[in-house]
Amino acid sequence: MATHNEVRAVLFDLDGTLVDTLPDIAWSLNHILVRHGLATLPLQQVRAMIGGGVSAMIERAAKGLDAQRQEQLLADYAQCYQGNLVQRSRVFAGCLALLETVAAKGLPMVVVTNKAQALAEQVVEALLPRPGFVAVLGHRQGAALKPAPDIALQASRLLEVAPAHCLFVGDTPTDLLTAQAAGMPAAAVAWGYGGREALLEQRPRFFCEQPLHLLRALRPEPARPSASHPAAATGSR
Repeated sequence: MATHNEVRAVLFDLDGTLVDTLPDIAWSLNHILVRHGLATLPLQQVRAMIGGGVSAMIERAAKGLDAQRQEQLLADYAQCYQGNLVQRSRVFAGCLALLETVAAKGLPMVVVTNKAQALAEQVVEALLPRPGFVAVLGHRQGAALKPAPDIALQASRLLEVAPAHCLFVGDTPTDLLTAQAAGMPAAAVAWGYGGREALLEQRPRFFCEQPLHLLRALRPEPARPSASHPAAATGSR
C-alpha cells in the first residue's frame, strides 16, 4: 500500500536544474544589448535573472528603457537565442545518470519550465536523450508562469498522479514556490542558479548537493522532517 510520502512521478525544471543554459542565454542577451547600444552584463548577473521567464529577464536587463524599446529588445533576443539554443549549453554532470535511474525505477518524468514551449522541446531533444519524458511542458502565450501552480498541476493531471505524490525538482525559489502552491513536495538542487540561502528559506522537503543524491528523495519517508531542517538528500545522511 502506498504511503503518503511515496513519490510516484518526478517533475523537473529545465534551466539550471537539468541543463546549464546560462552560457547561451548570456551570450545572446549581451549580443543584443550591444546591438542596442547598451552595456553588457557579467555572467553572474545574468544568472540571477534566470527563472522568472524571458520577459522578466529583459525588463531587468533593460531597466530604464521605455516599453517600446524593451519590446524590441525582447523580440531581438528571442530571435538571437533561438539560433543559439545549444551552442554552449550542456547537461549538468550526473543528470543523465539521474534520469536513467529514475526511469529504471518506473517513475514517469515531466519537464516543467518557464522556457517557451518550442524552445524547451528543442533543448530537451538536443541534450537529453532517452529515457525520455512523458511530456515537456513549457510556457505558452497567455498562460501563467511559475510560481503559479498551473503548469505543475497540468503535469499532475497528465500523469494521473496526485500532486502530493509528484516530486518537484528545481533550482530557484520560483520552483519551490510553485511546488508549494501546487501541493507538491519539493527538492531543491545546489548546482543551479538559485542561491543556497534563498533556497533554504523556502524550506524544501529535500536539499540535494549532487544529482544522484536526489535518489534518496524517491524513498518513502517514515515521517516529515522538521520544517526548519529540510532533509539533506546527500550521501552523508
